[in-house]
Amino acid sequence: MSRVGVLLFWALACGYSLGLPVHGAEAHQLRILTSFLPVYCFTAQVAGELAEVENLLPANVEPHDFQFSRKDLQKLTHADLIIINGLGLEHWLDNALHNAAPRGSRTVVQISAGLESQFIYRPRQDTLDSSHESGIGTLPNPHIWLDPRLASQVVTNILRAVQKADPANANGYAANTARYLAQLHQLDQSLEQTLAPLRGASIVTFHDAFPYFARRYGINVAGVIEPVPDVEPSLKYLASLYRAIRANRVQAIFTEPTNPSSLARQMGSDLHLPVGPLDPLESGPLNSNAYEQTMRSNARLLLEFLKPNANRSSL
Repeated sequence: MSRVGVLLFWALACGYSLGLPVHGAEAHQLRILTSFLPVYCFTAQVAGELAEVENLLPANVEPHDFQFSRKDLQKLTHADLIIINGLGLEHWLDNALHNAAPRGSRTVVQISAGLESQFIYRPRQDTLDSSHESGIGTLPNPHIWLDPRLASQVVTNILRAVQKADPANANGYAANTARYLAQLHQLDQSLEQTLAPLRGASIVTFHDAFPYFARRYGINVAGVIEPVPDVEPSLKYLASLYRAIRANRVQAIFTEPTNPSSLARQMGSDLHLPVGPLDPLESGPLNSNAYEQTMRSNARLLLEFLKPNANRSSL
């Protein structure tokens, strides 16, 4: 049985083995609160019309420096299930959960649970620049969603949590998940085929957001412009980055849609390299299809900058 077949079978079995009907659910819909865009996309696909899914961060707001308002605390209070990425990305949530009014039935689920063998750990920054703290190396890189295969595992974690919270609709959640896992498998196969000509190509990104994507599709991230979010890199670090770009024959520098970066443009000018936006999917319009759309858009952009004459028809 193919990998996607196993996943589909598991998803369906989890739901139907409970022997509970889809119809006849209680009047109160399960209230699910997600932390940021990719978690919202995955959860909304699993939930469909069976549960109410709300995202904590507003559209186009990134999770790094989110500040809670009173309204946001109310969202936490009213949620039955809170679904987050984990791995330190939502560090600001801990105090908010403590301060929110207690609700005995509220459950917090980390979708990264069980993926430990797949984690990529961030390099110690003191190997490049002693002006930054080296503690960043103690946590896995949190951007697991940028590998569609890991995203499939994440979705099954969400399914398990939602079925446990709302067993009356377990069958419906399983059916929704089976359909979405098939879509993720198709997305992965499409990206693998489309990006095959780029295997071994070297790039530089703005933040350390793309190691899982790069590992999956054979792209080399030779360095990042801003190794610590919102901390200006030192001259010493930039000098080492320039050397890495030349040594690895980097073909393009990528910023992010919300961080156009004048520094990146200056580096591109200095090194005669193209500069364009690559989306880490940390923010954007709250559209349940945003994950697939953005992943395909990123692939098209990589082809444009690294292989201008590549065939883009499969996307």
